[in-house]
Amino acid sequence: MRLATTIRGLIPVMALAVSAWAVSAPASAEGKGGVGKESEKAAPVPCGDAAALVNAVSEANSSPFGGSVVLTTGCVYTLGSAAFTGPNGADGLPLITRDVTISGTLATIRRSASAADFRIAEIAPGGSLTVNGVTFSGGRATSGAGIDGGGILDGGSLRLVQSTVTGNTASNVGGGIEIASGGSAVLSGTDVTHNSSGDGGGIHINTSATLSVSGGNISDNTADSSGGGVSNWGTTLLGAVGIARNRTTNFEGGAISTSIGDLTINGSRVTENTAGSFGGGIANMGSALRVLATTVSGNTATLNGGGVFQHAGTTQMTGDTVTGNTANGGQGGGIFTDGGSITLSATTVAGNNPNQCVPALAGC
Repeated sequence: MRLATTIRGLIPVMALAVSAWAVSAPASAEGKGGVGKESEKAAPVPCGDAAALVNAVSEANSSPFGGSVVLTTGCVYTLGSAAFTGPNGADGLPLITRDVTISGTLATIRRSASAADFRIAEIAPGGSLTVNGVTFSGGRATSGAGIDGGGILDGGSLRLVQSTVTGNTASNVGGGIEIASGGSAVLSGTDVTHNSSGDGGGIHINTSATLSVSGGNISDNTADSSGGGVSNWGTTLLGAVGIARNRTTNFEGGAISTSIGDLTINGSRVTENTAGSFGGGIANMGSALRVLATTVSGNTATLNGGGVFQHAGTTQMTGDTVTGNTANGGQGGGIFTDGGSITLSATTVAGNNPNQCVPALAGC
């Protein structure tokens, strides 16, 4: 459980998010065969056979060593009902309690548009899910206990490789992915797009959770509150990621909001995002934020801080470019600071509207 105090612009708001698991899963045994070997042994799930997919995941969960599920190339598996319902709501696939791998080439697992609400997958503490080359779409965590993680709720260990999480919805946090306290996730060459939630439209990282992203895109996600693309409360690394066209309806961080913990953005592009209040690109509300060799461009804030909004915590910007951002109804088209500290090193801030840095910063 986390109790988080988020500052929405100038108004303090208390937000409570709860995640619990009924199953305490054993850790995966060491010495398990590699993903490639397991995948070669597994027969592909027949094309479009959702029941066979659910059975295959259940079988992988039943082994003390876990197992692999291989999907038929290019096939769509449409889930019409939940396979598991627990204290965190309903899941389309069985609760992941062991070391499970789901792989495929251009394969999709989706919730039927006519089905009752359920997310696609949930990983229990001690469970591990690796997804390679698969799209998860259409999940909905919007009712009862199931309001976090529209696509995936991760309380264990998640690895996404060359995969896509798209078109999922959560009414509370993590429209695409919610990494719950104690959970960890690694995304490689993966796209998180067109998801929506109350907070963290694409990905929400809870307290004591970790996320590492290399390559891929976090784009076109929407949050009612903060962090249209990413909302960070834990420890997050974003490397060589395209973070574009995300938006918040009401509050801060069109692309990224970071409230506590640590966030590093390295070699990435934060472009064309929109915030309903402060920080069209990035809003630091109290974290240790490091931005390295990153472009922050073409973002828009309804109020202050078109590119970057520095409210609390510390921000270090090194070798970055902040250009072409707009503060529509306020100041600091490039960077706006009203608390904490921000330092610029070899960073270019130019061509922002209506001005560059408010108040003035050394190096701006």
